Amino acid sequence: MHTLTLQAVVAGLHLLFAVLALAIARSLAPSERVFRYGWTLTGATFVIRSLNMGGHAAFAIVAFRSGPGSRLWDAALPVHQVMNHSRTFLLTAYCLALGFALVRAQRNKPLPAMGTAVAVVLAGMVVGGLVGLQEGGFSGLTHFTAVAVLDVMELLALLSLLFLGLTTGAMDRGLWASLGVNAFVLSLSVLWFASLSQIDVVGQWSPRPFHVHLSKALLYAMMLGIALRQLRRVRGGKRVRAFLESDARRAMPSLHG
Repeated sequence: MHTLTLQAVVAGLHLLFAVLALAIARSLAPSERVFRYGWTLTGATFVIRSLNMGGHAAFAIVAFRSGPGSRLWDAALPVHQVMNHSRTFLLTAYCLALGFALVRAQRNKPLPAMGTAVAVVLAGMVVGGLVGLQEGGFSGLTHFTAVAVLDVMELLALLSLLFLGLTTGAMDRGLWASLGVNAFVLSLSVLWFASLSQIDVVGQWSPRPFHVHLSKALLYAMMLGIALRQLRRVRGGKRVRAFLESDARRAMPSLHG
């Protein structure tokens, strides 16, 4: 039950991050259209992700309380497969949508409509759910291995997005740092779920699910702190800069010594 409660806490942290992301987007100057776009799409994505996680956690808690043999209990594991994979593909689609927008911004082309970008994210979630449905009966070895493999796909997409954020100069420092923490969570997730796939193997070490979700909660709280700091800076009138943009112009060295 403690693990399920932590899952609900993580969903709440996602929702709080989404609220802060949308607040940052609204607080940015209209001239910062690319930064506004990035935070808006991120906020919308994390709203969807948090609702997905919250619904998943709520269903799992109700199924747990229903007890073995109940219909909800029997449905819990198939739902677990669908929801886990749906979130993986959701974030992967987000990386593709935002990455495409960053490239267009670098080329001084119009940004994609926000509605289209959100639709891409939702489509990714649906595709992930269908992948979960095709997985068949739940098995720790099969499901946790699939989660680890698909998390590698998600991690590569997120790392590619972070690389584009650096090279295009179209992602501000706060968003880059927040997504960087998320990438760290994903890198740990690959290791955790690869180990969890061996949970039924005698003599093999695997992390306890409670510890996995506790670590995630602490790291997502760090993301929340980064977003809160960025919001205070924006509302305080501080200039928002791309990750590699200098804070101040460097003084030109004297040619005369």
